[in-house]
Amino acid sequence: MMRSFRLSLVLSLIAVLALLCSGCAIPGKDSSGGNTGLTDITVYGKERATLEEALEALRVEELEGLQDVTGMELTQVLGIRVDRSASARTWTLGYRSGNRTRILEYTAGAWNGVELQIPLPEERIPLEQLILPQRLFTLQKNPIGEALSRHGVNDSELLLRGEAYTLTVPSPSGTTILTFDARTGELRPSR
Repeated sequence: MMRSFRLSLVLSLIAVLALLCSGCAIPGKDSSGGNTGLTDITVYGKERATLEEALEALRVEELEGLQDVTGMELTQVLGIRVDRSASARTWTLGYRSGNRTRILEYTAGAWNGVELQIPLPEERIPLEQLILPQRLFTLQKNPIGEALSRHGVNDSELLLRGEAYTLTVPSPSGTTILTFDARTGELRPSR
Protein backbone atom coordinates (compact mmCIF):
# COMPACT_ATOMS: atom_id res chain seq x y z
CA MET A 1 0.00 0.00 0.00
CA MET A 2 2.80 2.39 0.87
CA ARG A 3 4.45 1.51 -2.42
CA SER A 4 1.33 2.37 -4.49
CA PHE A 5 0.96 5.64 -2.53
CA ARG A 6 4.54 6.61 -3.39
CA LEU A 7 4.00 5.63 -7.01
CA SER A 8 0.82 7.73 -7.15
CA LEU A 9 2.62 10.66 -5.52
CA VAL A 10 5.54 10.44 -7.98
CA LEU A 11 3.19 10.20 -10.97
CA SER A 12 1.16 13.15 -9.66
CA LEU A 13 4.32 15.25 -9.25
CA ILE A 14 5.48 14.33 -12.75
CA ALA A 15 2.07 15.32 -14.16
CA VAL A 16 2.17 18.66 -12.31
CA LEU A 17 5.72 19.34 -13.51
CA ALA A 18 4.79 18.43 -17.08
CA LEU A 19 1.84 20.80 -16.93
CA LEU A 20 3.98 23.63 -15.51
CA CYS A 21 6.78 23.08 -18.03
CA SER A 22 4.46 22.93 -21.04
CA GLY A 23 3.08 26.42 -20.46
CA CYS A 24 -0.54 27.32 -20.53
CA ALA A 25 -2.25 29.50 -23.07
CA ILE A 26 -5.64 31.06 -23.32
CA PRO A 27 -7.32 30.57 -26.68
CA GLY A 28 -7.78 33.84 -28.56
CA LYS A 29 -11.07 34.83 -30.11
CA ASP A 30 -11.82 36.87 -33.16
CA SER A 31 -14.71 39.32 -33.30
CA SER A 32 -17.05 36.62 -34.60
CA GLY A 33 -16.47 34.58 -31.46
CA GLY A 34 -14.47 31.87 -33.21
CA ASN A 35 -11.31 30.41 -31.80
CA THR A 36 -8.15 31.82 -33.46
CA GLY A 37 -5.50 29.89 -31.55
CA LEU A 38 -3.10 31.21 -28.94
CA THR A 39 -3.05 34.75 -27.61
CA ASP A 40 0.33 36.46 -27.28
CA ILE A 41 0.59 37.70 -23.70
CA THR A 42 4.21 38.92 -23.93
CA VAL A 43 4.72 42.34 -22.36
CA TYR A 44 6.94 44.66 -24.38
CA GLY A 45 8.57 47.95 -23.48
CA LYS A 46 7.79 51.10 -25.36
CA GLU A 47 6.97 50.04 -28.91
CA ARG A 48 7.94 53.21 -30.79
CA ALA A 49 10.03 56.30 -30.20
CA THR A 50 11.01 59.42 -32.09
CA LEU A 51 14.69 59.93 -32.80
CA GLU A 52 14.64 62.77 -30.26
CA GLU A 53 13.39 60.39 -27.55
CA ALA A 54 15.98 57.77 -28.52
CA LEU A 55 18.81 60.33 -28.45
CA GLU A 56 17.69 61.56 -25.03
CA ALA A 57 17.74 57.96 -23.74
CA LEU A 58 21.26 57.60 -25.21
CA ARG A 59 22.43 60.73 -23.37
CA VAL A 60 21.08 59.27 -20.12
CA GLU A 61 22.83 55.94 -20.75
CA GLU A 62 26.09 57.77 -21.53
CA LEU A 63 25.85 59.67 -18.23
CA GLU A 64 25.24 56.38 -16.42
CA GLY A 65 28.25 54.81 -18.16
CA LEU A 66 26.16 52.24 -20.03
CA GLN A 67 27.10 53.47 -23.53
CA ASP A 68 30.21 55.22 -24.78
CA VAL A 69 30.61 56.94 -28.14
CA THR A 70 33.18 59.46 -26.89
CA GLY A 71 35.41 60.68 -29.73
CA MET A 72 33.32 58.91 -32.36
CA GLU A 73 31.48 60.52 -35.27
CA LEU A 74 27.89 59.76 -36.18
CA THR A 75 27.86 58.72 -39.85
CA GLN A 76 24.51 56.98 -40.32
CA VAL A 77 21.01 56.98 -38.83
CA LEU A 78 18.39 54.41 -39.81
CA GLY A 79 14.77 54.36 -38.66
CA ILE A 80 12.99 51.06 -39.12
CA ARG A 81 9.18 50.88 -39.32
CA VAL A 82 8.77 54.64 -39.06
CA ASP A 83 5.13 55.74 -38.82
CA ARG A 84 3.47 59.01 -39.92
CA SER A 85 4.50 60.76 -36.69
CA ALA A 86 8.20 59.86 -37.26
CA SER A 87 8.17 57.32 -34.43
CA ALA A 88 10.11 54.17 -35.24
CA ARG A 89 10.15 50.67 -33.83
CA THR A 90 13.96 50.76 -34.09
CA TRP A 91 16.59 53.47 -34.48
CA THR A 92 20.06 52.34 -35.52
CA LEU A 93 23.02 54.71 -35.27
CA GLY A 94 26.39 54.10 -36.91
CA TYR A 95 29.45 55.68 -35.26
CA ARG A 96 33.05 55.51 -36.40
CA SER A 97 36.47 56.60 -35.28
CA GLY A 98 39.40 55.51 -37.42
CA ASN A 99 39.10 51.73 -37.78
CA ARG A 100 36.62 51.47 -34.91
CA THR A 101 32.93 51.13 -35.80
CA ARG A 102 30.12 51.05 -33.25
CA ILE A 103 26.49 50.26 -34.08
CA LEU A 104 23.85 51.25 -31.53
CA GLU A 105 20.25 50.05 -31.77
CA TYR A 106 17.34 51.53 -29.83
CA THR A 107 14.37 49.17 -29.60
CA ALA A 108 11.61 48.84 -27.01
CA GLY A 109 13.03 51.65 -24.88
CA ALA A 110 16.61 50.36 -24.57
CA TRP A 111 19.94 50.83 -26.33
CA ASN A 112 22.16 47.90 -27.32
CA GLY A 113 25.55 48.38 -28.89
CA VAL A 114 28.15 46.33 -30.65
CA GLU A 115 31.50 47.04 -32.26
CA LEU A 116 31.77 45.66 -35.77
CA GLN A 117 34.25 45.79 -38.61
CA ILE A 118 31.78 46.97 -41.24
CA PRO A 119 32.09 49.91 -43.59
CA LEU A 120 30.10 53.00 -42.72
CA PRO A 121 29.88 56.23 -44.69
CA GLU A 122 32.92 58.50 -44.32
CA GLU A 123 30.93 61.71 -43.98
CA ARG A 124 30.04 62.87 -40.46
CA ILE A 125 26.38 63.75 -39.89
CA PRO A 126 26.16 67.25 -38.39
CA LEU A 127 22.99 66.35 -36.48
CA GLU A 128 22.96 69.62 -34.53
CA GLN A 129 22.64 71.51 -37.88
CA LEU A 130 19.91 69.33 -39.37
CA ILE A 131 16.19 69.03 -38.86
CA LEU A 132 15.18 65.87 -37.07
CA PRO A 133 12.68 63.34 -38.47
CA GLN A 134 9.69 64.60 -36.48
CA ARG A 135 10.10 68.07 -38.02
CA LEU A 136 10.70 66.57 -41.47
CA PHE A 137 7.51 64.51 -41.26
CA THR A 138 5.56 67.62 -40.21
CA LEU A 139 6.98 69.70 -43.08
CA GLN A 140 6.49 66.95 -45.67
CA LYS A 141 3.24 65.47 -44.34
CA ASN A 142 1.57 65.44 -47.78
CA PRO A 143 4.15 63.62 -49.94
CA ILE A 144 4.98 61.17 -47.15
CA GLY A 145 1.29 60.50 -46.43
CA GLU A 146 0.52 60.08 -50.14
CA ALA A 147 3.35 57.55 -50.56
CA LEU A 148 2.17 55.52 -47.56
CA SER A 149 -1.47 55.64 -48.69
CA ARG A 150 -0.62 54.75 -52.31
CA HIS A 151 0.99 51.52 -51.11
CA GLY A 152 -1.55 50.86 -48.35
CA VAL A 153 1.08 50.74 -45.61
CA ASN A 154 1.64 52.61 -42.36
CA ASP A 155 5.41 52.31 -41.98
CA SER A 156 8.51 53.29 -43.90
CA GLU A 157 12.28 53.15 -43.55
CA LEU A 158 14.19 56.40 -43.03
CA LEU A 159 17.92 56.67 -43.72
CA LEU A 160 20.03 59.74 -42.89
CA ARG A 161 23.43 59.89 -44.57
CA GLY A 162 25.39 63.08 -44.84
CA GLU A 163 22.80 65.80 -45.25
CA ALA A 164 20.06 63.81 -46.97
CA TYR A 165 17.13 61.80 -45.69
CA THR A 166 15.98 58.91 -47.86
CA LEU A 167 12.49 57.63 -47.11
CA THR A 168 11.68 54.20 -48.53
CA VAL A 169 8.09 53.01 -48.58
CA PRO A 170 8.21 49.29 -49.36
CA SER A 171 5.18 47.22 -50.23
CA PRO A 172 4.30 44.15 -52.29
CA SER A 173 2.96 46.47 -55.01
CA GLY A 174 6.24 48.37 -55.41
CA THR A 175 8.52 50.79 -53.65
CA THR A 176 8.50 54.57 -53.45
CA ILE A 177 11.69 56.41 -52.55
CA LEU A 178 11.63 60.07 -51.51
CA THR A 179 14.76 62.09 -50.79
CA PHE A 180 14.79 65.22 -48.62
CA ASP A 181 17.38 67.88 -47.83
CA ALA A 182 18.24 67.28 -44.16
CA ARG A 183 18.91 70.98 -43.50
CA THR A 184 15.71 72.41 -44.99
CA GLY A 185 13.37 69.44 -45.30
CA GLU A 186 12.79 70.21 -48.97
CA LEU A 187 11.82 67.32 -51.24
CA ARG A 188 14.59 66.65 -53.75
CA PRO A 189 13.67 65.78 -57.34
CA SER A 190 13.50 62.07 -58.15
CA ARG A 191 16.32 60.67 -60.23
